[in-house]
Amino acid sequence: MPGFVRKILIFITGYAWLILLAGPGLAGMAIWSSWKADGDHAYTAREQLQTVAGTVTGASEVTVKRKRRSTKQYYEITVKPEAGGEERKLRIAHSEPKAVVGDIIDEKVTALYDSSDSDIVYEVVMAGKPVISYEATRTRMQAEAASTAQSFSGAGIWVLAVVLTLLGAAGVWSNRKLRRADELAAA
Repeated sequence: MPGFVRKILIFITGYAWLILLAGPGLAGMAIWSSWKADGDHAYTAREQLQTVAGTVTGASEVTVKRKRRSTKQYYEITVKPEAGGEERKLRIAHSEPKAVVGDIIDEKVTALYDSSDSDIVYEVVMAGKPVISYEATRTRMQAEAASTAQSFSGAGIWVLAVVLTLLGAAGVWSNRKLRRADELAAA
């Protein structure tokens, strides 16, 4: 094999470790999404949520465009706490009706949110009545987790993970063999 071809193959197979990591990574994502969909891992328990009581001073619809054509939308409300302090920006799922979010502007509310997960709102209570209920949010989050688990649970994902792992291992092995041959040719 000519030296320049060997150098090109060494360069190409030098990145085989990325493919080798992609296989177990894909399998790990499938296992993680299945675990999250089972039981109560998809949402935060009511006892672990933070509470803020105050006046909603503003609301906006946020659209985050990411690479690969994925777009994330949500509503963001600003709550000025009654006890004083810094205003909190809380996220409400875009699946909630726009009218519900619009109706709480300039109203006193009590909101349950998860500060460890992008300040996602689980419940909003206005005048003693839940405008957004914890149970509805929990059901929505479980459905989203189940949908993600369903997309990663097919046999095709597992076959792809195995194929990527085998291709990556073969590439790493070929790279070592080509480097050894290149060292022998240079000596």
